[in-house]
Amino acid sequence: MDIKYNDATNNRPWGERPIDAPVIPIDITAYIQQLMLEESWQKNDRNAITLYKTENITLTLVAFHKGAELRPGDAYNSGLLMLQVIDGQMVVKSGIDALEINKGQMVTIHEQVPYSAAAAAESICLLTVLQTAK
Repeated sequence: MDIKYNDATNNRPWGERPIDAPVIPIDITAYIQQLMLEESWQKNDRNAITLYKTENITLTLVAFHKGAELRPGDAYNSGLLMLQVIDGQMVVKSGIDALEINKGQMVTIHEQVPYSAAAAAESICLLTVLQTAK
C-alpha cells in the first residue's frame, strides 16, 4: 500500500502528514488545540483539518463558531454523512425535523437527503463522509 500525504498549505506550511496509511494514530485533542490556534479560526466561521482520506472515506475534524452552517455540497460532505459532536451543540434540520445533537452524540444522514446543520454554540465535530457507489 502506498502511503498518501497531504500537501503543505499556507495555513499549515510545516509540511505534509500521512492521511492514508495502513495505520494512522490520530490525536484528536492535539488537533483541536491546533485548529483553535490557527489564524483561520480567528478569521472564519469554522476551521477544519482532514485526518484521514481514501477514495471512499474522509474523516475531518471541524471547529465551528456559533452560527456556522454545514450544508450539502460543501466540499467535504457530499456522500453518506456521520456527524459526531465532540464538544458544543449542533442543530440539524432535515425536512420538518430539527434535532439538537450535543456533546457525545452523533447523527447520520444519507446522501440525497436535504439537510442543514448549524452550530448552536462553539462546537467541535468529527465529520465522516462515505462515498457510495454511483
